[in-house]
Amino acid sequence: MIQTVLGLIENTQMGVTLSHEHILVGFIPEGKLVSTDYNREEVVEVILPYLVKLRDAGCDTFVDCSPEYLGRDPYILKELSRRSGLHILTNTGFYQTPYLPAFVHEISVEDLATIWINEALHGLGDSGVRPGFIKIALNTGRLIPVQEKILRAAILTAQKTGLVIQSHTVGGEAIIHVLEIMKETGFDASRFIWVHADSEPDIAFHIKAASQGMWIEVDSIGTRPFEDHCRILRGLLDAGLKNKLLLSQDAGWYNVGQVQGGQVRPYHPFFTEFIPAALQWGLEQTVLNEMITVNPQKAFAILSGASIE
Repeated sequence: MIQTVLGLIENTQMGVTLSHEHILVGFIPEGKLVSTDYNREEVVEVILPYLVKLRDAGCDTFVDCSPEYLGRDPYILKELSRRSGLHILTNTGFYQTPYLPAFVHEISVEDLATIWINEALHGLGDSGVRPGFIKIALNTGRLIPVQEKILRAAILTAQKTGLVIQSHTVGGEAIIHVLEIMKETGFDASRFIWVHADSEPDIAFHIKAASQGMWIEVDSIGTRPFEDHCRILRGLLDAGLKNKLLLSQDAGWYNVGQVQGGQVRPYHPFFTEFIPAALQWGLEQTVLNEMITVNPQKAFAILSGASIE
């Protein structure tokens, strides 16, 4: 099953999925972003046309990757899902310093995990929305203590709830540290999505991570020439990683503090511009389809038998 903001759906109901996008983001340090910093109705009115264009371009499911203290708002997401016709997934979990409240530095791994497990089991506040995955962020290089704590808490949460971890992780050195911690804790690496994997130029890291079961997310499509990402994908496909690849753009979003949310990068160009360019470049339609349908259905499925079900 897949947990959306409007309830559980069957895996196959996800359809065509963008695995890493954003509706609302507020880069306010020390976890001080609150809902009064923006107008919910305005956010919905600004973002809705972009989601309608995305739906009309052929997308069925939108994975929103803004965690708490960085822009997660389940009330906005519910309204946008209802009005756009898209399935939307949200998350539990926290981002990284300096966008963390002080208490995160002070509490234990277990107490941090308890917060996220409670959200998974009982919902986000009184919204009635349950998270469909765990979203965290890790620093570049070997993990600093607070980000290692966040990773370990995410692992505990995933083990208790069956939710997959999506982790903002720039560079292969951090991924090696992640793999070490997973081995130590006995965690199944297939329950971990390496977000921004296309930031690492050395394909040896991707091969090592995927060989352990990790999902490799190529998710900055549109931020540089399409040819660059086509070349990245060709290398990953030639390395035999087709069944471990996810695609997205890291696009959007309503930026808190800017007039009308600032400049929103639209979501639909993935379908109207990138896919045609990728086909012209030589990538196969059937392979692209697998990366945006079959693979997300596997990656985001709630692990069978977990307590969240």
